[in-house]
Amino acid sequence: TNILSMYYHYHDSHQPSPVAVRPCGLAMAAPMSYYTPRLLPIASGSAINVIPVPLRRNDPSSPWCFAASLMPPIPLDDNGSDGYDSASSSPSSSTALLPPGSNFLATQVWPSSRIASTVVERHIDPSWTVCELGCGPGLPSLTAAKSGARRVIATDVDELALEMVRAAATEQGFMVKQNNENTEKLGEKRFVTKKFDLTCKDSLLPNADLYILSDVFESAAVANGAAWHVQSLLSENQERNKRDITRVWVFAQSDRAQRDCFLEKLRERDGDELGWTMDHTPDFEKDLWLFDLDETMVEYN
Repeated sequence: TNILSMYYHYHDSHQPSPVAVRPCGLAMAAPMSYYTPRLLPIASGSAINVIPVPLRRNDPSSPWCFAASLMPPIPLDDNGSDGYDSASSSPSSSTALLPPGSNFLATQVWPSSRIASTVVERHIDPSWTVCELGCGPGLPSLTAAKSGARRVIATDVDELALEMVRAAATEQGFMVKQNNENTEKLGEKRFVTKKFDLTCKDSLLPNADLYILSDVFESAAVANGAAWHVQSLLSENQERNKRDITRVWVFAQSDRAQRDCFLEKLRERDGDELGWTMDHTPDFEKDLWLFDLDETMVEYN
């Protein structure tokens, strides 16, 4: 409860007041303005309140994702009315809360995902297929697509988060089939989403050149599961040359207690010298890079 209260205070202090907007579809042009509340239709037939959140606020070409909003927009009807019934003082068309079973925290953009997105934007190899594990709203995945990655696979256990990623990818033009030399198969979609549970050891990871995890250590079970999957991925590098190794980039704030569980598991492979680093320029010769970050130093512009 205290964590949520702190987040609501921070979130509300960094967002504008609700404004009147029209409901959005899944294939509109880029948002007219960032941080403007909108209605996003979802598979259940209802709609949720979302805000387009960019990597850089003042850059109209910035990659962006949707984040669920606690501030409902005021829907406009076809006549330009604000949609309120003056007699009842309530919206004439209601907006839905998050669907049952959805994790609100999985619909938010956290500092780690911003750092991950910045690193991806600066250091991505266009020939790579990028897979994000526990993507949430998917800002790093969408940034990888914007930065020219050959293919992007965004995974999460939360279905609503994946819907939000697909909607943002569609609006930015990433959910299209490609027929070019950078695509492994003719007609293969460049951006896809996949449900994946990090705590399940029976789940098979999609093939990729780079795997990204940002702020996924919400419990010991997830941290241990993530460590198991990362160890499995990296064990395959023993039979590869340096050029073709699978890379894993992990981003976590220093106050995330469960990241220590993750680190201890990985030290079984890499030894006690393995640790988190504030050096955000990854060494391409290494298959694992653990990015430390101070959330107070994250840039939003």
